[in-house]
Order: sequence, then C-alpha cells, then structure tokens
Amino acid sequence: MSTAKKFAGQTAIYGTTTVVQRLLSSILTPLYTRAYDPKVYSVFSTLYSYAAVLQALLAFGMETTFFRYLNKHPDQKKQVYNNSFWVVFLVSIFFLLFAVPFIHTIAGFIKIGNGTSQAEFERYIRYFLGILVLDAWCAIPFAKLRADGRPFKYGIVKLANIFVMVGLNLVFIWVLPYMIKHNVAGAEWIKTWFAKGWVGYVFI
Repeated sequence: MSTAKKFAGQTAIYGTTTVVQRLLSSILTPLYTRAYDPKVYSVFSTLYSYAAVLQALLAFGMETTFFRYLNKHPDQKKQVYNNSFWVVFLVSIFFLLFAVPFIHTIAGFIKIGNGTSQAEFERYIRYFLGILVLDAWCAIPFAKLRADGRPFKYGIVKLANIFVMVGLNLVFIWVLPYMIKHNVAGAEWIKTWFAKGWVGYVFI
C-alpha cells in the first residue's frame, strides 16, 4: 500500500470517529431538551461549556509534544510515551487535589437559578471533574495508537466509548422511564433506585 493510500485510510478512520461523535451529540440534544426542564438541563450545558478550556489546560499540548519528541527520538519510543503520560497524569492529579476542596465554592459560583440544589450541583461537579481527569489520562494512550499506526484499534475504542455512552443515556433517559410507565417486568425494582428527571444520568 502506498504512503498516500495509507495516510488517506488512516485519516478517514480518525475523521469518522469525530464525525460520529458530533453527529450523535447533535441527535441526543433534542432528547435531552425534551427529557429535562430547561433550568435542569442548563446544569449540563453550563458545565460542558467549561470542558474545552479545562481539557486544554489539563493536556496542555502534551499530545503535540509527544509526537514531536517521538520524531526526534524514535529509538526511545517507550520513554517518550511514559514521560508524556506521567506528566499528564500528575498534572491531572494535582488539578483534582486542588479542585476537590473547593467544590462547594465552585458550585456556588456557577450555580444557575434555584432549579437545582447546591448539594446536587456539587455532585454534578464531582462527576464532571472525574470525566475531565479520565479524558486527560486517555489523551496520550490515544496518541500512542496513532503513532503506532493502529487506526483500526483507535477507531474501535473510540466508537465503543461513544456507543456505550449513547446507549446508557438512552437507557436511563428513555428506556427505564418507559418500563416504569408501562409497568414492564422489573419496573418495581427499578422504581426503588431510579430518579426520574435526574440530569446526572447525562454524565454517565
């Protein structure tokens, strides 16, 4: 296979995962807005409006650094990977240690209206911080897959993550309420723990 064909094939795979992610996100938005009151859904949209900035800060361009040093030191691939990963890992841990004690303050600062209690908002922020840190930890491993020329594995993992997230969202936001409403088998057990209208399910 020529270099051009290989490059085109890999680019198509990497691009497809991004397109699928954006497409499904667009499809899910009407589901969210129909399932939740605007004041409740604003919790989700507000937190994710900060995501792009915080993700950039946590990764701080380490993916680019990883590829740069990998090209400079191709014989030290493992060391370059380890150094890049552990730097991002430690920065994320420091960020988490710094942010957790101020969760109450952060929640009070960005809380919108009275539609959601302070305690619930703090709970969402804990989920949000966890998601940010996990995303940061995944950045270098995904970059390594690209560097190793393994687009199919990269695509499979990315798509699996997307479809699992979408599947869980559909289950918690649509399937379980439907089962409860129509008293499907297992509905009584679901009622014991399911919280209808809880926006936290969007974070799953």
